Amino acid sequence: MKDECISFQSQFGLSFLRILATFSVIIIHVSGPLVMNFGKTPLFDWQVANFFDSISRYAVPLFFMISGALLLRKDYQLIDFLKGRFGKILPPFLIWSLIYSFTNRYVFSNEEFSFIKVVRDIFYGCKYHLWFIYALLGVYLTVPILRKWIKDAPEKEILYALIIWIFTLTLTIPNLKIYFPKIDLTYFSGFIGYFVLGYYLSLIKFKRIIAILSFVIGISITIMGTYYFTVKHSNFYYYFYEYLSLNTFLVSSGVFVLFNKMHSSDKKIFAIVSQLNQACFGVYLMHPLMLKLFLLIGFDVSIASPIISILLVAIVCFLLCFIMIYCIKKFKYGYLIA
Repeated sequence: MKDECISFQSQFGLSFLRILATFSVIIIHVSGPLVMNFGKTPLFDWQVANFFDSISRYAVPLFFMISGALLLRKDYQLIDFLKGRFGKILPPFLIWSLIYSFTNRYVFSNEEFSFIKVVRDIFYGCKYHLWFIYALLGVYLTVPILRKWIKDAPEKEILYALIIWIFTLTLTIPNLKIYFPKIDLTYFSGFIGYFVLGYYLSLIKFKRIIAILSFVIGISITIMGTYYFTVKHSNFYYYFYEYLSLNTFLVSSGVFVLFNKMHSSDKKIFAIVSQLNQACFGVYLMHPLMLKLFLLIGFDVSIASPIISILLVAIVCFLLCFIMIYCIKKFKYGYLIA
């Protein structure tokens, strides 16, 4: 498979996808409390929250797919790559870990200061969204090796790896694994599959109808499957929300194919997308703190019907975080935070 330079148009599409994924993560975290409280939330409100949460589950897979599409096209010196990627991610990650550790323990609660607890927070995560950074850093460690393989790999070989990875997603379906031989496929599993998938889909042309069907089928399974099994068990059923599930794979692939090659000839639109794209990492790191502040002042999903409030809270959160990150980046050492 031939390498291609990242064109202006493909960069625009990937930038748009990163913005979409970042906003979708916020949707997930705004609708999440309602979804998790099945039985305590009115059924209609729960169904609305389930709809918004379900249609946003492509967010995290998209982050991995975008990184794969960008990073697996280039050649690297090992040290240069590790310095570049870890040097860009670790400073904001460490600073925000400290912010969340201190606010969680000493602002929003009254714990006594403990240096050991702060260190433990940084090592193991102190806010629900930071798990993604640990996962991303783990995938980054494989990039120099993956790149050397994928650079010379024929398309059939890449498809071979992806097919086995998709099979591992199939095996996550409850009670299905017992019907297959106990072959260890650990080496093909995990988010690294989305990484390779993003690279592959960015170079291959697919008909839009296939992408649309993939999206619709995946979304339908997520919404209806979650509803059916949650009602059946009288308790929230999480499986269909899993990022490494077959239905989420279908949705994520569909969204990526639909938008990764989109473009705009309007320089103003491209400039806006570029600015939003550059702030996405900072917005991702900041948004739980913003949502916590919203909760303290009573600006949450309870202000109106969730049909309105989920989108409203998510949009306001995204815009305020963007404005703050944009301003932070104007300072000399702003890159250390965002």
